[in-house]
Amino acid sequence: MNADYIVGFPLSYRNDRWSVRARFYHQSSHLGDEFLLRVHPDRVNLSFESLETLVSYEWEQWRVYGGGEYLIFREPEELDPGILHAGIEYRASEPTWRIGTLGAARLVGGLDAKAWQQHDYDIAWSLKAGLEFRPQRQTEGHGRYWQLLLEFYDGPSPYGQFYTYEVRYWGLGLVLHL
Repeated sequence: MNADYIVGFPLSYRNDRWSVRARFYHQSSHLGDEFLLRVHPDRVNLSFESLETLVSYEWEQWRVYGGGEYLIFREPEELDPGILHAGIEYRASEPTWRIGTLGAARLVGGLDAKAWQQHDYDIAWSLKAGLEFRPQRQTEGHGRYWQLLLEFYDGPSPYGQFYTYEVRYWGLGLVLHL
């Protein structure tokens, strides 16, 4: 239906439990050819460059983060530039269960909130929870792993071209970290 492209240059810094990420990035949204031919929508050329900063703090199995971003160059020009962003994540320190010599699985989850000035700062909620699978001999924070997550979203559409729509959905996701 559509494709959103994000290209950016992040800078990150970590000191003990604190970390900061600042990035300048470009996002553009493009409708698929078949969708254009079949539906004939009013096309919006959504494209912007943004400067984003997030700060996070970790303690035990929890991480909280917050920050915001400002859309610098934007099309359409009427887009409001301010975005606030915050969330909390949980990652169990011990495996929930072991899978023989293959590895282990642990509980993970997170709640993310994003509020864009364009939508009068109505909050878009994203909730994900499930299991993270890691090979047995892998060091924490390194290597490949995958997650099986239940997810819920409620708020303005996260799909660029359709930013004026409200959406709500439940889903099941398979996330590969390669």
